[in-house]
Amino acid sequence: MSGGAALVTGAGSGIGRAVAEALARTARHVVCAGRREDRLVETVEMITAAGRSAEALVLDVTDEAAVDAAVADVARRHGRLDVVVNNAGVFYAGKVADLDRHAWEQTLLVNLTGVFLCTRAAVRVMRTQPIVDGARGYLISINSGAGVRGYATGSAYAAAKHGLRGFVESLRAEVAADRIKVSDLVVSATVASEMNAHRKVPKLPATTVADAVLACVAMRGDAVLERIDLGQLRD
Repeated sequence: MSGGAALVTGAGSGIGRAVAEALARTARHVVCAGRREDRLVETVEMITAAGRSAEALVLDVTDEAAVDAAVADVARRHGRLDVVVNNAGVFYAGKVADLDRHAWEQTLLVNLTGVFLCTRAAVRVMRTQPIVDGARGYLISINSGAGVRGYATGSAYAAAKHGLRGFVESLRAEVAADRIKVSDLVVSATVASEMNAHRKVPKLPATTVADAVLACVAMRGDAVLERIDLGQLRD
């Protein structure tokens, strides 16, 4: 167990909240980041009520200066930034012919550029850290089945998630020598969350995704879960 701090973006609800709660059980201090302070506080209260350590951090992942400052501050205060889980995301539905440019650009900005900014700041910190249990840190991105195949009315989201897959695979090759482990968690399932609340289909609990994240950070030595394809049994 590495200890130190874990940073989870989009931690105010759904997958992010479940991941934050799970990482707190590994004796890491969890920084719950996101835009909605009230929801972040709820997540922190759930974690601390169980006797574990967490804090809320209001953060816009598209704000370069804020991300750089926050990541450096977390590492300084807690001695080690052990895990970053890039989970923050937005979704706008619409056919290409009708899609608003702002929706397109915002989707790529949050879902792809935001991951780049958080990851870049984390790599700069992690590569200076001592190796513990075979790694200097763990970088985990929550991807989607939309990062493998596109679908009608989801062009912006699919473009961002396809881009995320390419980014993560390129990153993995760059930081392997630094002993930073990079995992792409592809969720090809419908997960209970605000984003999917309107969908009348069977859903997996968000804790299932959190279990997959724990599997990534449990890898020791040279082992790394490079990619997890999380699916769902369907009748």
